[in-house]
Amino acid sequence: MKNLFWFLAIPASMFFALIDFISMREWIIVGINKDTEGYPWGPVNENPWYYATPELYSSVMLTYFILMTVLLSFVIWFMARREKKKTVYVLLACFLLLVAMGINGTIQ
Repeated sequence: MKNLFWFLAIPASMFFALIDFISMREWIIVGINKDTEGYPWGPVNENPWYYATPELYSSVMLTYFILMTVLLSFVIWFMARREKKKTVYVLLACFLLLVAMGINGTIQ
């Protein structure tokens, strides 16, 4: 039963790290490299509100990246210290951030 926690917590952490990496990658592509071709900017195809401009999109992606990185830092810290209860709380916070990102993506 002890290993079940780690069997679930480690893949969950890796999933949230993937989401974090995707946010960072989008911020680098649009915000730093200014590679905006292929993105439908403006009110096209019922895009989320943050597709209005490349600058706004990169700011939102940077915000997602920073928030998820902070949460994942706490997850790693609590996992290293074997504090299961705190690890679960922070993983729940990561999940809530993911839900908020999804809801934010539906706002036009």
